[in-house]
Amino acid sequence: MPTIFKNLTINPISRMRSNPSRTVLSILTGLYLLNPLILIAGELHQHIEVKVVEERVQTNFCNPEKGCSLVKPETLGLPAGQMPIDQLTGTPIYVSEFIIFPDRTAIDSPGFESIAGDMTAGDRVRYRASGHLSYWSSDKHQWSLAPEGVQIRLAGGLDLQPNQDCGQVFCIPITVEGFTIFSRHGVSSASSLIVGEVRSDGSLHTHLDWIVESNLGTPNAPIGAYMVELQLITDSYPEPSDSLWIMFNNGLPLQDFQQAVAGRVLQSNTDTTLADKLFGWAESNYPTLFPHAETSFIALGYYARCYQNGACVGVKDNHIFAVGGEFGANILTLGEFNAFAAQAGL
Repeated sequence: MPTIFKNLTINPISRMRSNPSRTVLSILTGLYLLNPLILIAGELHQHIEVKVVEERVQTNFCNPEKGCSLVKPETLGLPAGQMPIDQLTGTPIYVSEFIIFPDRTAIDSPGFESIAGDMTAGDRVRYRASGHLSYWSSDKHQWSLAPEGVQIRLAGGLDLQPNQDCGQVFCIPITVEGFTIFSRHGVSSASSLIVGEVRSDGSLHTHLDWIVESNLGTPNAPIGAYMVELQLITDSYPEPSDSLWIMFNNGLPLQDFQQAVAGRVLQSNTDTTLADKLFGWAESNYPTLFPHAETSFIALGYYARCYQNGACVGVKDNHIFAVGGEFGANILTLGEFNAFAAQAGL
C-alpha cells in the first residue's frame, strides 16, 4: 500500500490502529525534533463521529468524553461553544492541518470513529465525494475555487473487484486500494471507496490519507485553506448522510486560518442579495435559457435557482455553475460570480 502511514495499518479493510492518536503524535513529535520549524498540528486533529440513526448514516462532531479528538472552537477563533458550521448552508465543517513530509504534504486527519453499538458489525462504511475543491488565500480574503493545477488526493480507500482467477465457482472479491482526486473541476478517479469495516462490537476507528499536490512548477501547493465535500454510506444503509465539509490549513498562520474559518462560519460566503439580482438580470436578458423565474433556494452548498426547462444555476465559492436544460447533464463552471455581476452592471 502506498499510503504514508501504511506501516501502521493492521487490517487492510478496517485500516484500524491500536492507538492512532498516540501514533500520529509520535510521528509529529519526531518530525519536530528533526525540524523545529514545522508547525505541530495537534490542535487541529479530530475525528468525525459516524453512527446509524433511523436506517440512515449520520455524522456529527465527536464527543471528547467518549475518547475521541475534537478541535476546540476557541482554536478556530470562534465564540466558546460555537461549532464550525457554514452559515449559509448549515453544513458542518471538520478541520485539519497538513504536515510537510520529505516527499509530500499530507495528513491522516480527520479520522472516522464510532463507539460500540453505533454501527452494524461487519458493515462496510464508504465515502461519496462530490463538489469542487475550494480555496482561501490570505491575499484575497475570499473563498473561491482552488488554483488550476492544484488538487487534494484522498488515498487509502479500498474497493472490491470480482476475482475470476481463483478456480472456484464463487470467488472472494479482490481488495484493491484506490484514491479520489478533488480539484477546481470536481471529483475524478474513484468517487466512492470503502473507509473501513465495522468491528464485531459495532465500533469503528479508521483513518485515510489526505495529500495536497501541485503541478504548478513548485514543490508545494499554494499556502492557504482548502475544503472538500463528502457524504457517507454503508453497504447496509445506502441512503447517503447529509453532506459534510473538511477544511485543511496548508501553511497559514493560525490567525489567517481563523479568518478562513470565519469566512464560512461567522458570515455568508455568498452575497445572496447580489445573487438574486444577477439571477433576475439573466432571466430578463436571456429568457430562453432561464424562463419562468422561480424562488432561490440552498442545496448541496449552492445558492441556486431552477427553471421549467430543467436548467439550474447556482453560486458557490464566488463562481457561477449551471446544469440541466441547454447546459447538459454535467455541472458547468460558467465563470466568476463577481465578474458576471460587474458585467451586468450590478
